[in-house]
Amino acid sequence: MNQSPPPESLPQNRRDLTEDDAILLQRAVERLVRFGQQVGVTPEDMIAVLDSGLSVRELLAFLATKTLGAA
Repeated sequence: MNQSPPPESLPQNRRDLTEDDAILLQRAVERLVRFGQQVGVTPEDMIAVLDSGLSVRELLAFLATKTLGAA
């Protein structure tokens, strides 16, 4: 199983997050986790999907298909 690189190995040319950015990101992640749980996908499942190489956009599409299946 692929593991995420440690934070210190991430590219240094990225823009540093401000405190406000970090709060917004935390809220977005919390909502994503809640939504995933509502459609039967655990946080661990979502991490595995991302670790497999799918993007966040593709994860959202995956969760949307789960929503359609649950309707």
